[in-house]
Amino acid sequence: MESCAATLESVQTLNDRTDGPLERNSHKMTQLPFVFVLGNHSSGKSSFINYVLQKDVQQAGVAPTDDAFTIIAPGEQDGDRDGPSVIGDPDLGFAGLRHYGPGLVHQTSLKVRQGLRASNFMMVDSPGMIDSPVSRDSVLTKDNSRDRGYDFEGVVKWFAERADVILLFFDPDKPGTTGETLRVLTKSLAGLDHKLYIVLNKADQFRKIHDFARAYGSLCWNLSKVIARKDLPRIYTMCLPPRQRQNTTTYGAGDEEQPLGQGLQDLEKTREDVVAEVMKAPKRRMDNAITRLGDSISLLRMHVMVLEEARRIHRAHLWQSRAIVFAGVTVTAAAAGGAAFVGLPPAFIGVVSVAGMGLAGGNAYFGGKTLEQLEEKYATYEGLQDLFLKTHKRELSEEEEYAKATWSRVRETARSAILHKGLSSLQAVSSSEIRRLRDVLDVEIPALRRKAGQAL
Repeated sequence: MESCAATLESVQTLNDRTDGPLERNSHKMTQLPFVFVLGNHSSGKSSFINYVLQKDVQQAGVAPTDDAFTIIAPGEQDGDRDGPSVIGDPDLGFAGLRHYGPGLVHQTSLKVRQGLRASNFMMVDSPGMIDSPVSRDSVLTKDNSRDRGYDFEGVVKWFAERADVILLFFDPDKPGTTGETLRVLTKSLAGLDHKLYIVLNKADQFRKIHDFARAYGSLCWNLSKVIARKDLPRIYTMCLPPRQRQNTTTYGAGDEEQPLGQGLQDLEKTREDVVAEVMKAPKRRMDNAITRLGDSISLLRMHVMVLEEARRIHRAHLWQSRAIVFAGVTVTAAAAGGAAFVGLPPAFIGVVSVAGMGLAGGNAYFGGKTLEQLEEKYATYEGLQDLFLKTHKRELSEEEEYAKATWSRVRETARSAILHKGLSSLQAVSSSEIRRLRDVLDVEIPALRRKAGQAL
């Protein structure tokens, strides 16, 4: 992990110089591996955490019980710390959250507990997600990120990128219909499928099979709105033991049939499958660090290649325009000098000079317009798309879907850099710097993978 952190730190200067996609101090890891738990209100997040840790750490109930990000860590004695203390501690690894402002800082806390089942990793509970159902288009365009007083989706992304396991909980009453949940899936959890587990909890509370089918189908339908692929990821359908449940509501009540969950051993087996994935968090730490390194380098490389191509094209047009103007002035001066040398009338020399300077001025004007058009073109998604296609022909031929997915995450950052600095102010990126990024992807990361595999 130290090698991954050192490599990320080594490219931070290049990232900062180009207004790149990597966060400041993105190389710093949390003190312990951790599991990040997301979900709707009353989906059983807190109850599941208590079950995994085998201790009642979090308050659970039908009504919303927690509106903060709560970090639960093992320790030799019980203790609580507030947000400013946690985020201000350089050793814990949460200092990057300060970027999201006091609204988040005061909605973060740490609970240290002794005697936890998990003694080598942390769990992070999150505020329940609630809001009205929305369409896919509104999910992708509407910005409600600051309804909570801070950028909730950005904070979720921060935790998710650093987590070793991510659990996304749904319950039968709200099977994936909240707009906030769908936005989190599209914006905060994009590219993290390798460590994301989707859980439909409380499946034992159904009385009829068709009630279960309706809730499961509704969840699949809502997920299909935002997951752009034909095959949906596995949905872990489970329940908690009776003593862990805080909500005894049953769905399809009014019948004399027994709840669907009774006698269905596969629900309990699935629950233990989820617990097993949670307990693997420490072992996954190294793999996740390498994956994060590769993802970060891929994003940065694509960002700088696109910007460097835009800068190169702009600079070529700039020098071409200057060369034409210089040539025009030179030719005009030579013509005027030649006319004077052969004794032509001063009036003729004046006409030649005026015409030549007018031509040079016209070239300068049209050259300037061309540069303005380039600025406008590359500040649009269409113009950036042209640059992407031009600079990533090899990647598109060898791994098209991966390249397109990476570009979808980079293009907004690239556009912001151009809008913020302008093409004329973009700093040059040398070919050796770009080769260095390629070497990390082609040489260093495979070597780290082999080393991690040998350690297992």
